[in-house]
Amino acid sequence: MSNSIIIRFKPKGDKELIRALQALALAQARLEKNTAAVKRELRALGVSGALATRNLRNVTDGTTKGSMALSVFRSKLLLASFAVALFQQTLGALARKYIEQEKSERKLQQALGQTSVALHEYASALQQKTVYGDEDIINVQAQIAMFIKDENQIKKVTKATLDLAAAKGMDLKSAGDLMSKSIGSSTNALSRYGIQIDNSLRGSARLNAIVGETNKLFEGQAEAQGDTFGGSMAKASNALGDMAETLGESLAPLMAYFAEIIAVAATNLRDMFEWLGWGDSA
Repeated sequence: MSNSIIIRFKPKGDKELIRALQALALAQARLEKNTAAVKRELRALGVSGALATRNLRNVTDGTTKGSMALSVFRSKLLLASFAVALFQQTLGALARKYIEQEKSERKLQQALGQTSVALHEYASALQQKTVYGDEDIINVQAQIAMFIKDENQIKKVTKATLDLAAAKGMDLKSAGDLMSKSIGSSTNALSRYGIQIDNSLRGSARLNAIVGETNKLFEGQAEAQGDTFGGSMAKASNALGDMAETLGESLAPLMAYFAEIIAVAATNLRDMFEWLGWGDSA
């Protein structure tokens, strides 16, 4: 037995009622048509929504992978930066001390025309008694050796230069410049510090006069400062510096190898940054 109930309208009679029923039938037909169109749009929207969801998921996955890759790259970059900083603070520091010592010794060799073990040993001996490091003393010897080639005379001028620097509170390089200029030329640059000589003197006579007058005024000043508490701290620091120089010399081949690796890595990173446009200043 069917549960369906069918109602049929059969217009009859009043014309207005007939027209109203006809308009109702037409509206119902339009509604059914529009409803079908809406269903089609909804189905299409469902497909598009699914596609959009899938595309969004793909984009999210790609972004996640990209973020992970960037995170890995950043970690490696930080590790490389840490390695460079560690090298600079450890092996790099030792290398710099050795480079400084090597440079001063090479400067003296060039000025003197030969390597002088005696002058190196004299510089080390003065370091143990004064606040000055042997590399600074060797630099002064190199300044003097531009005008004087005799090792014994260089020793006398070197000691007088340290006393002048200590007494007047000037750096060793400036004191060396004054002594060298006064000995090697006709100008007495030391007159302002009370050192007076016969300006017509030349050669060894001029050197002896300048050293003699300097010693009259300032002899022993460098060693006197070395005997203070500050001098003891300075001498301890210089001794540690010597140890670093020795280690630096021993490790020089290994450090040169690491330096080449770091140079290549730095060049590659620079090229990559330029390719990414990270180095553009504009």
